[in-house]
Amino acid sequence: MNWTFQQRKLWDELKENRAMAEKRIVRATYEDLASIDVMFGDCKEYLESRGILQWDETYPNREYFEKALEGEEIFILKMDGQILGTMVLDEWQAPEWSEAGWTELNGKPLILHSFCVHPSSQGGGYGGTMLQFAEEFARQQGYSALRLDAYSGNESAVKFYEKRGYRKTGEVIMGQKRPGHQLYYCYEKLF
Repeated sequence: MNWTFQQRKLWDELKENRAMAEKRIVRATYEDLASIDVMFGDCKEYLESRGILQWDETYPNREYFEKALEGEEIFILKMDGQILGTMVLDEWQAPEWSEAGWTELNGKPLILHSFCVHPSSQGGGYGGTMLQFAEEFARQQGYSALRLDAYSGNESAVKFYEKRGYRKTGEVIMGQKRPGHQLYYCYEKLF
């Protein structure tokens, strides 16, 4: 493909922005909490407008994020002072996950929760950057796998994880979720 000078320049700027984003994934602080709340509110609205009811007022909510902040478990992707994405990395696994058919049984998995990129920033490679960060963080901390679940009705998320080498290990019913929106796929990537 023959690119014009301006196309090449734009491409180089996009690559530079991605590199900057990689350097800006940090642990969230209490000063970030209000922005995290707003971002998740925007994400919930965006998902609901597409019929994806994976999140509600009980999860994720401010209390959940405050607890994650106490444990220094919430990470944000921040660029130019704005939070573009967030994720929680911890060791907690939902009781329903006991039926997931995990491959890694002897090691210590790290769990990815509340993974979100603001709707206005989706499609810019930020989700991939964040997931790559989570994987590297898990490796550096001595974890043997990264686990997560994804709502079965969120086809974009399902494709996102599968494209990045996550193996579906099973399906679970999250009974606390709204009827018709309770089936979740469990994914795992071994290190």
